Amino acid sequence: MYIFNVTLFTDRETEKKNRMKLNHKGQLAMIKVLLVEDQRLFSEGVKALIERMDDMEVVGMASNGKEAVTLMNQVEADVILMDIHMPHVDGIVTTTHLKDNYPNVKCVLLTTFAEEDLIVAGFIAGADGFLLKSLDAEHLISAVRDAYHDQVVISGKAAKILASKIQGFQYNKKEQLARELKNRNIRLSDREIDIVSLVMKEATNREIAQRLFLSEGTIKNYISIIYTKINLNTRKDVIEYLNGLVHPDY
Repeated sequence: MYIFNVTLFTDRETEKKNRMKLNHKGQLAMIKVLLVEDQRLFSEGVKALIERMDDMEVVGMASNGKEAVTLMNQVEADVILMDIHMPHVDGIVTTTHLKDNYPNVKCVLLTTFAEEDLIVAGFIAGADGFLLKSLDAEHLISAVRDAYHDQVVISGKAAKILASKIQGFQYNKKEQLARELKNRNIRLSDREIDIVSLVMKEATNREIAQRLFLSEGTIKNYISIIYTKINLNTRKDVIEYLNGLVHPDY
């Protein structure tokens, strides 16, 4: 069972006007939220929380993806809070369908556990956020408002997993580059791989120096050595050659 602690504002009307968008008639518009969750107790708790806010309302509740699509045809919510694990049609498949048909709707996925594969799959499907159900009430409400205002919302643990995934991807690219060069009898040091990876992204010597906390002169010396090892004379040729190694279609 989830218990929510609601934060009350001292001047709620002013806070409300500062947060809300205008509709097509120039009137203040409520944030319309659709809840998609098969655990009724949880969805009722979130509904009760949202209904205590002045700037948002629950316009529908569904227990699976199929129901969510049907309801969306009727209510056209602004933000959808949707469980990733549901019977019949899960949250990821539903997100793909909803974003294809309602590109402006914000789909925020909910889950009990932060699972790497699901987080990545959710964002690939077009999700606008990924929240853990253990999130406290204040942050959940803030997440709805932020998503409504075009912000990507991610729980702390999910954000760490996503950042780690991206860092791992970058590291693997460096490993791949070093391996491809070694296969061609070109051996670069770890520092040279760091530098050449940034060269491939068309970073300037100054930008590389700032990124690696080295002097610009040191970077120039490294790049000169790299040119010699690769046996190429221009930055453009080096970038094309190296990208061709890790991106065959480059």
